[in-house]
Amino acid sequence: MQIGKHNGKLIELRKATRRGVLTASGLLPIEGPILLEEAERSGTQIVDVFLRPGTPRPAVVGASVYDLTDEIFKTLQSTEHSQGVIATVRLREFNIKDTLTPSPALVIVLCRIQDPGNVGTILRVGEALGATGCLALRETASFHNGKLVRASAGSLFRLPHVGSLELTETVQDFRSRGVFIVGTAPMAPSTIEVWDWRKPTALLVGNEGGGLNDAELHACDAVLRIPQKPTVESLNSAIATAVVLYEASKQRH
Repeated sequence: MQIGKHNGKLIELRKATRRGVLTASGLLPIEGPILLEEAERSGTQIVDVFLRPGTPRPAVVGASVYDLTDEIFKTLQSTEHSQGVIATVRLREFNIKDTLTPSPALVIVLCRIQDPGNVGTILRVGEALGATGCLALRETASFHNGKLVRASAGSLFRLPHVGSLELTETVQDFRSRGVFIVGTAPMAPSTIEVWDWRKPTALLVGNEGGGLNDAELHACDAVLRIPQKPTVESLNSAIATAVVLYEASKQRH
């Protein structure tokens, strides 16, 4: 099926891709055959698929497939070297309870992480190492940002996540559910090995430039450090999260 550049679906899609948000219909733009396959494998509803000329037609059940001209397709793509497939999907809506299940919870809390690539990588690492979910405080990159979606490599479709939360309310929620709060800081006296990660735990991950702020540190039941050579001041937020979650995974298994 062919449609023109002024079609309502395409207008919505352009705006959403440019702003890194959902479309007015609540759909998430994704790009590339791998993400399309991940969405289908994850049971995510695929609504529309848009193809550049010469692109193999994907066997997607239940979705509408549209053939676009090269000119129109270029107005939609968000990557320089597109693979010729763009789709819109309807993400599952999660709540905080979803991120804390199953028990014992191991939830990642993103504190003002601004690089969408880091957030997407953390989602991927979180799924791989057994995190139960991911929460994002205000000022963290949107879960609907295209770079984040690509960096998550499909984990966004599966790992429960909730964004735009306030610190105070989130901490109160953890307290009421018996979830311990752990942060990291380079100068903390104890290392991540001393914590019992078999307990329900929320891991606070600080901003790339400044780490956890005073309010976030004050909310923690424990502040720990990653054992590393003192010549290295700090690690990238996604790498640091992977190291901590690996320790948690070792203890839990």
